[in-house]
Amino acid sequence: MNHFTDTSPATPTRVAQAVCIVIFLILGIALFRLQIAKGDRYRELAENNYIVQASITAPRGLIVDRNGTVIASSRQAFSICAIPRSFLRNREEIQTLGQIVGLDEDYIRSRLEATSSSYRPTAVIRDADFATLSRVEEMFADLPDVIVLSEPVRSYPGGIHFSHMLGYVGEVTQEELAAGRGRYGRGDFIGKTGIEKVYEEYLRGRDGERFLKFSPYGGASPVDVDGMSAKTPRQGMTVVLNADDGLQRLAYELFEDRPGAVVAVDPRTGGVLALVSSPGFDPNLFATGISAADWDEIIKADGKPLLTRPVRSAYPPGSVFKIVTSAAALEGGIAGRHTRYRPCGGAYRFGNRVFRCWKEEGHGTRDLPGAIMVSCDVYFYQLGERLGLDRLSGYTKGWYLDAETGIDLPGEVAGLVPDAAYYNRVYGERGWTRGIMLNLAIGQGELLLTPVEVACFISGLANGGTYITPRCVARVESGDRVESIGGKPVELPMTPSTLGTVKEGMLAVVEGPQGTGRAARVPGIQVAGKTGTAQNPHGDDHASFVCFAPYEDPEIVIFVLVENGGHGGAVAAPIAGELLAYYFGVSEPDEVTSAQ
Repeated sequence: MNHFTDTSPATPTRVAQAVCIVIFLILGIALFRLQIAKGDRYRELAENNYIVQASITAPRGLIVDRNGTVIASSRQAFSICAIPRSFLRNREEIQTLGQIVGLDEDYIRSRLEATSSSYRPTAVIRDADFATLSRVEEMFADLPDVIVLSEPVRSYPGGIHFSHMLGYVGEVTQEELAAGRGRYGRGDFIGKTGIEKVYEEYLRGRDGERFLKFSPYGGASPVDVDGMSAKTPRQGMTVVLNADDGLQRLAYELFEDRPGAVVAVDPRTGGVLALVSSPGFDPNLFATGISAADWDEIIKADGKPLLTRPVRSAYPPGSVFKIVTSAAALEGGIAGRHTRYRPCGGAYRFGNRVFRCWKEEGHGTRDLPGAIMVSCDVYFYQLGERLGLDRLSGYTKGWYLDAETGIDLPGEVAGLVPDAAYYNRVYGERGWTRGIMLNLAIGQGELLLTPVEVACFISGLANGGTYITPRCVARVESGDRVESIGGKPVELPMTPSTLGTVKEGMLAVVEGPQGTGRAARVPGIQVAGKTGTAQNPHGDDHASFVCFAPYEDPEIVIFVLVENGGHGGAVAAPIAGELLAYYFGVSEPDEVTSAQ
């Protein structure tokens, strides 16, 4: 029997058949991996290959001082954002991001839950540092719904010096979203206080739009979409202040962190040249959302750094109010330029009570301008006794000292000018006596005024009987559009004779040989002013001083109040003197020590 074995080479057809079998086996295994073993993962990645419409946040408008110095601007920062709708469905991705950036899962979810159905990128971390950004970008393959976007963040070169005038920005609330009627979206930043809030409509720009394509392997890139065009953002308008950067900074620094306030106004225009509340705060802390630790530190700090004292705090005016008492007596025909009363021996008896003068040995006999010059309490006790409560409160209210001034800052409060109805309500009709007038006549008692109210009244005196509603902002501008922000004139019903007598006394306060405000003298400039020392039931006396200059043609009014500072002439007047010297370009104010 013969056995035959075929040892000839394989034919081309058989080789091809074998190769095909191998290829089909490989494809089968690959399909099995794609559709069965890792089907869910690749299906998820495929679905993540999507295009979203993303906002391009417009920079807020600049805020500059009267000379163009930038006080508030915007800087570019990087935010770590996520697409809420897909990101929140992937717990593994949430945990991965949390591990990279050091945040817990609950916090990350809280940042996105309000927009959980949105495909728009939403910030999880704003203004991330370089190290954090680097870690996120290295892990993009595991973060298919995360993207790093550049966006403008508010910056305050003016810092703490302008904090209360400028205010700060913060993330929009639900109430602000509703009030904005579609103008804002979740995560937007909006002016919360100060000029940032009042001029929000000018400072806020118009956001742009772009389209981003997300890759299944992480990251995103800009993409064009047929029929839909991207929109370029438009920056907000520039807000130009009346304030001078140098004057503002000097005013703040002169307080050396003592609590108090400064208001400086141009009486001709109402322009606010400086407005300081001390202590201040750093508005940059709020630019991306203030941390709980920083917020806790601010609200627990001594001196209430968030309180805008010039418009939100009312103080007993002390002897500064003698200007109002004098004007009321002159207008009411109770006293004239040459009126003299019983000489001051250091005290005045009214009924069973003795009211003392600040100067123990007394001031002797004085006419009205002379009594203003030395701030004689006994003279004003007698003037107040004759004037009476109804006339004093009537004139004071007629000069709007119990009303808000209308300054372009939020949260202004009105002062308190007590009248008979007030005392009847508080103490009952038989619970008070005429003796309260003696205290009111020298600016004590229940009488309360805000720094900006005092500044406005003195502006009216300096300006011939009219003051202009104070304005922090001079104008807003953008391109060829300029919109002036002017105040309205407010008439103070007062005769030229009254104005002349009161101003004469104020001039003697600073320039007279016995004036209590001599520490505010400035070489070559005639300054008129009035010192004040107000009793404070919660501690040391408050020191105050108000002035205007030059005397013949006033262009600046300054009111200074130092809480718990002591004597106005010794503490507040020197601050005003340094500010006047700076404003008028004089190297140094005169060094004079004064009292009351």
